[in-house]
Amino acid sequence: MVATTIANTLGAMEIGAMLAMFLFGILTLQVDTYFQMFTDDSIYLKVLVGVTWVLECAHTICSVAEAYRGTITFYGNVAQYQRYPLMGVATILGGLITVMVQCFFCLRVWKALPNPLRYIGAVCGLAAIIRAAAGIFVGTRLAVAKTLTLYRIQFGWLVRTLLAAGAAIDVVIAISMLYFLLTKRKSGFAATTRLVDRLLAYTVRTGLITSLTAITVLVTFEALPNAYVWAGIYVFLAKLYSNSLLSALNERRRLRIIVSEGSSHEMDSRGPARKITTGARGGPHSNPAIAIEMNTTSVTHDDIDQEKNGALYGSRSDEHLKQISHLNMRH
Repeated sequence: MVATTIANTLGAMEIGAMLAMFLFGILTLQVDTYFQMFTDDSIYLKVLVGVTWVLECAHTICSVAEAYRGTITFYGNVAQYQRYPLMGVATILGGLITVMVQCFFCLRVWKALPNPLRYIGAVCGLAAIIRAAAGIFVGTRLAVAKTLTLYRIQFGWLVRTLLAAGAAIDVVIAISMLYFLLTKRKSGFAATTRLVDRLLAYTVRTGLITSLTAITVLVTFEALPNAYVWAGIYVFLAKLYSNSLLSALNERRRLRIIVSEGSSHEMDSRGPARKITTGARGGPHSNPAIAIEMNTTSVTHDDIDQEKNGALYGSRSDEHLKQISHLNMRH
């Protein structure tokens, strides 16, 4: 068993708090970018982003304040540092952030996959909500626990279950999206392939980062019971979820460029055709030919007559791009 030291207890918590502040800064930049670039998004998405930032701000304050208590308030008297009320509050806030982000991606799975596979999203969403409720309970118990040792004895099994469940949900969501994207990649058209390749890479990155971090917390919680290494890692786990959410939303700008280039190439190859315009903001006074929501694409041409006649998609490439629009989540 590893000996308990200042380095693997308070030091681990302080490092975790610093990483949390760093990731919160990145999140703030992403939120600012989102509100500048996507002014025409639905109110539901804007509220989701705003609430996520507020919760993350409170989560960061609690994490830093708890590290301050351990390193400053109880300086020279570490033996008396037995209660962790602010860590309990941070746990509750982290649970709320995690469930919002996971439900966001679960809804994407629900909209993307056909029956009956779409129910994977519903099951994962229900599991995420149940996990969040249990996480709130665990957080309240930690906030009022007399000692961390006693807390581990009473609720250690539940903490391990929640960490494993969180990692499992992330993996299932990632695999579901990979399945959907790989089926769309078989179209063989350049525009579709470029778009899907980018989405595949993003899905793998975000799914691996959050799930591997949750597994790391679980391993350190079990292997180093008297150290706070797990707490230092858990402190910034919620930041990874919130950053993945904003990254998914802001990635739509790059995807619009990819689709625009692919559509322009198709139009050039077929000869003169109607004009296609795009806008980074896609404001209410623009005439958008392409609208991409939730890290995926929805291709819309502005020829209403052809749409009514069922001839909206003039090529198989455009049709495959349209199929990816099942992930469109405009409310």
